[in-house]
Amino acid sequence: MVSGLALTIFGTGISGFMGKSYQGMPAADPFRPISVPVLGDIPVLGPILFKQDALVYISLILAIGLWYILFRTRWGLRIRSVGENPAVADAVGISVSRVRYICTILGGMLAGLGGAYLSLAYAPSWQENMTAGRGWIAVALVIFALWNPLRGLLGSYLFGGVEALTFRIQTIGIHVSSFFLAMLPYLLTILVLVLVTIRLRQEAGAPRALGVPYDREER
Repeated sequence: MVSGLALTIFGTGISGFMGKSYQGMPAADPFRPISVPVLGDIPVLGPILFKQDALVYISLILAIGLWYILFRTRWGLRIRSVGENPAVADAVGISVSRVRYICTILGGMLAGLGGAYLSLAYAPSWQENMTAGRGWIAVALVIFALWNPLRGLLGSYLFGGVEALTFRIQTIGIHVSSFFLAMLPYLLTILVLVLVTIRLRQEAGAPRALGVPYDREER
């Protein structure tokens, strides 16, 4: 936990230092929405699901692919066994450290892809601290999804919908404090964490060895 907070603070600082010269500069070639023929013309759902940029479609494929890997392949079984009981995984010949390092690197790459989306498609420009704490919302989303990529996909639409709602409310002329609207996604995050904490008492959630160092000499 402490090392994670330290890396977060370091990353925020180094990105602000290295990106200072790019402050406010628009992206040279931002991602454009791609409309899926026929499906994009469906009322309401069409623009939401089938008129998005390439990274959105890639994220959908990634979520489904990760679910398949985790729950339908031998490699996914290894990952889950390392998360649940690394001692048993080690006993059957699985390299616990190797699996953990690979998963950490891949997770970091996916987080970086999410950050890149903000400056290449969502904005599209770079501003210091433009993530605005969305990484913590992503952590809450993982807990909300009970470590299931498909649930995470649905949850991301829930959180994203709340954030989009804050902009819609302002454009249709409803007089609500902008500070309150900006607070809504984070308020939802806290509410979800409270509800999921209660739920986890009844249903299996986080891997039992999550965040627990493993030393094979202490088996």
